[in-house]
Formats: sequence, structure tokens, C-alpha cells
Amino acid sequence: MRADTVDLRRIFGRDVRYTVPLFQRPYVWNRDDNWTALWEDIRRTVERTEHSAQTGDTVTPHFLGAVVFDETPYPSSSLETRQVIDGQQRLTTLQLFLFAARLSATARDHERSVRLLSKFLENDEDLFDSSQNPDHLYKVWPTNADRDEFRSVMLGEGGDGRLAEAVAYFQQEIDAWLAESPEPHERLGTLVQTMREQLRLVIIDLEEHDDAQVVFETLNSRGTPLEHADLIKNLLFRNAEHAGADVDRLYKAYWTPFDQDEWRTEQTTGRITRSRLDVFLNYWLTMRTRHEFTASALFKEFEYWLSSTAVPMEDVFAELARYAEIYDRLDQHPLHGIEGRFLYRMKVMQTSTPMPLLLFLYGLDDAVLPTERLHQAIRAIDSYLVRRAILNLSSRDYNNIFRELVTVAFQQPERADEAIIEALAAMQGHHRQWPTDAEFRTALEEGPIYTRLYRHRVRILLEALEDELRSDHTEQLTVPVGDHLGAKLTIEHVMPQSWRDNWPPLDDDPSEGYDRDELVHTLGNLTLVTARLNPALGNMAWDDKRQWLSEHSLLRLTHGTLLNPPPTSDISRWASAWDEHRIHIRGAHLASLALGIWPHADDLLASPVVAEREGKGRG
Repeated sequence: MRADTVDLRRIFGRDVRYTVPLFQRPYVWNRDDNWTALWEDIRRTVERTEHSAQTGDTVTPHFLGAVVFDETPYPSSSLETRQVIDGQQRLTTLQLFLFAARLSATARDHERSVRLLSKFLENDEDLFDSSQNPDHLYKVWPTNADRDEFRSVMLGEGGDGRLAEAVAYFQQEIDAWLAESPEPHERLGTLVQTMREQLRLVIIDLEEHDDAQVVFETLNSRGTPLEHADLIKNLLFRNAEHAGADVDRLYKAYWTPFDQDEWRTEQTTGRITRSRLDVFLNYWLTMRTRHEFTASALFKEFEYWLSSTAVPMEDVFAELARYAEIYDRLDQHPLHGIEGRFLYRMKVMQTSTPMPLLLFLYGLDDAVLPTERLHQAIRAIDSYLVRRAILNLSSRDYNNIFRELVTVAFQQPERADEAIIEALAAMQGHHRQWPTDAEFRTALEEGPIYTRLYRHRVRILLEALEDELRSDHTEQLTVPVGDHLGAKLTIEHVMPQSWRDNWPPLDDDPSEGYDRDELVHTLGNLTLVTARLNPALGNMAWDDKRQWLSEHSLLRLTHGTLLNPPPTSDISRWASAWDEHRIHIRGAHLASLALGIWPHADDLLASPVVAEREGKGRG
């Protein structure tokens, strides 16, 4: 490779096209991180030039960084063409700045500055066929995702995207800065002169033997850091290009959605924040390879997989696009039904490790894994996660467990549900075991779950019990769930935590009620109420609390097991009191319901999933 330090006259002052390959990421620079710093650098350099005109001092050029070019002949044009391997964000921003400066010069009728700036923005139309290739007018031609907006902006038509925002920002700053000067026309001329002569870039031109992919990867940490997805995109399209594929068609057919903002939003998994696309690619590659790797090794793992697989390039693109649609459906699934409630609970518990397994299962054709079997597998995974969560068991080995389950399902796709259930049932040890019915029931009936568990775990347990208590005869009211539920419904202790105020102990209680300090936090004493009702109930006595709950609560969890006796109770006048005995009976009944919601292996294998009751569940 050859390196040289040049000013902008060498870069933009000649007729040339700098094309950004479609396999590079879209424009991502922004005001806070990039535009403001660039403008401050340019402004200070111009002001030093102004000062030097008075003092005779030499102005030190300002370096803007480096760009890497690879020569790419374009037979239908007389224009010199360079492919931008690195530095597209910087080159594009400089063009947007120059365009904004030309707008300011045009508004002030400063014709000389307009002419000079135009030479930095547009090529000589005699060097290309403008009817066939109108976009050859522009010195910089961005990647596919940005081309429509770039064209609109450079034609003066504006837009509502990041490129138009950059032009608006620069023009506003330039205009305000010019207005500060008693001689704005002279200052504008100095700005143009400085842009031409005092701003420098290091140009690195690749030679025939240089590997553009290796250079791209080596330089990716400069400027705005590249995501692993950007490196993977670059690798895929370069390999496709070398294989003689129609990369424009591949981009339009398969990759275009990945360059939209929805895939660039940041997500936090564990302690790591990454783009949604990086997260998806991590899940997909884990499913595909069934190997363990860290988030920081995603690109290298993908590169190794791609080099060792015989999958044709178009098939790789098609598979990524297909599984991205599956991931989208899972991410946006309605909250009702077996699948929706399970996916909702995964999100609430911030458990994402099953996702590679879910991608595999949902990627199987219905003829291979019918819906009934898919639901069986989901119920098993749901039971495994919730039972362990209620027992407060560690999740640290989940990555390995669910990667192993992908292998199990891959080996027997037609009976993936049974294979998963059997594999989970065979798990051994504290970090892997699937809690038994006895262990689960004991934790539910006897454990002070309110104080021992995270609140969201208690909430999803109570929500699921409410779902289970509804039937075909229950009014299907829309009950808030998830984040909305946190704002509208709260966990209520029926016998209050401060029970001593209005709840005297039983006459025959030798402990004088001290066992209640733990009992009030058990499942049998908990329900859900609105955030407004909760503080109103406070520590009031049972007779008053019963009346308030009767008047305001609509939940079956309250009316079916609290204000009215559960089916397992033989107590007459159930609602006349609320005491230890009633809490134990209600807790045992709710625990039995929970065992039905989250069954263990034998019950799952013995009872195939039937079609869900129409309308059952919330959502």
C-alpha cells in the first residue's frame, strides 16, 4: 500500500468518484459524537488563518485522520474511481459540510465561494453520460442504504434523515459564526481557502496484492467503532463479489432490512450492550455451530465458520434473512397463549439464553415439528426456567445447557420436544437440575417468596395463576401485563406485613403470631391489586380490606381463591376471617395450579398439548 498526506484539493479538487461499497455500514456519525468536534476543528483552523493574516505567522495544517482507497475501474465513465475501504463516515461528512457551506455562500451571493465549493462537490458533466449515470455528478457516493437521502440532500430537496440533519446543523453553525464577524464575506472566503489548503488527510491507496478485507478489519476501531455485524457484512459481500455474484441483487433481496434503524438499536444482554443485529447474529451463529464463544469473538467465529462451510453464499444470505424474520416474530409476539406468555416471562426474567434453541425450533417446517410438538417443547423450557427461578437457583450454566439442547433437537428434529424434555429431565447437579414436583411445591407453599425472590418473579407467578384461573366462562377483560402492569398492578399482602396494628394473633397461638412474620410473604397470602388501591388498603383490618377488594378487584386470583373458598377448602364462612389456616389452604391450592402450568417431564410426555381455549389468557 502507498500512503500520502494531502489537502482537500487533492481529494475533492479533481474529477473523481469515491464509492462506498454496499457491504459497508450506513452513515452513523451524529452531532454529539462527531459533527460538533469536526466543526470546532474547522472553525479554530479558520480563525488561526484569520489571525495569521494579521501577524504573518505560519498556519499549521489540521489533520482530519486517514482514509483507505482501493482502485476500482469503471468502464462506462471517464472518471477516476476509488472504492472507500475505510473512512466513509469522514468523507461523507466533509461533503455534507461543503454543501452546507455552499448553501451559506449562495444565501450571501458570494459567487466565488459558490464556484470553488461546487468544484469540491460535483464532477465535470462532460466526463460522464448524465442521462445514463446522473449520480456520477457526486464526488462521494455512499453505501446503498444512504443513496436516496444523499441524492435528495445534494439536490437541495432536504429530508428527515441523519444526512439532512447534518447539513442543517452545519449550515446553522456556519451562519451563526459568519454573523459574528464584521466582514462575513471575507470570513466566508477564508473558510473556503482553509478548506482547500489547511485541512489534510492521510490517503492510503491499496495496491494489487493488498487484501482489502484484512485492511478493513485492522482499521475498524478508528472513528465510530464498527459493530461485529459491520465486519460480517463486509466479509459476506466481499466473498460474494469475489465469487462473481450479483451483490446489488443480494443486498436488495436479503440484507436491506439489516441496515434499518430497528436492527441498529442497542440491546443489553447480561452486562453487554450491543446492537440488535449483533445480538441476533450471536444467537444464529450459536444455533448454527453449537459452539461456545464470547460476544467479543462473534466476527472471528463467523469468519471461521464461513471459511469451513460449503454453504453457497446466496444460501447464507437467504438463511440469515429467514431467521431474522423468525427472530422478529419472536421479539414481537403477542403476549397471549402458550408461546406469548412464555416469551413474555423470558423478557421479564431477562433470560435470553434459550433463543438459539427457539430459532432452531421455529425454523423447522410444520411437517417436521407440528405446532403441538413445538408447544410441548416450549412448555418444557418454560417449566425448567420458572421452576428454577422460583427455587432461586443459579442461571450461570444456561448458555451451555441450551446450546446442548440445540444439538439434541438437531439430532432428532421430528421428536425435538420429547428429546428436549428427556434431556432436561436428565440434568444433574445444583446448576442444571429441573426441580421436581415436591421441590417446586415446597418452595411455593412454604417459602417466603416475596422476600426471597425478585419482585418480577413473584409477579409473573401471580399473573400465570390468574391466567390459569380464567375459563371459557370468564369475561375476557384486558389485563395490563409487562411494563404496563408494573405501573398499574402491584403485589398485595392480604394479611399485611405490619399485621400487629389490626390483626391480633389467634387465641390458641402459643407463638403469639410470630410465625406470621414469614407466613405473610408466602404465596397463599399474596394477590395483585392496582397501584392506587394498594396504599389505600394499607394495614386495615380484614373486614374493611375484604369490602374494598370485593368492590374494586376484578381478578379471579382474588375473587376465586381469596374472597371465596378454593375448591379444596372445607371451611364454612370462608370469608369471615383471614388467618394462618386459610393462608395455608390457599397456598396449597395455588401451588397445585402452578404444577399444572409448569409440569415436569412425566406429565408433559403423558399429556400432549391440546389446542388452547379460544380467548383464554390476557393480551
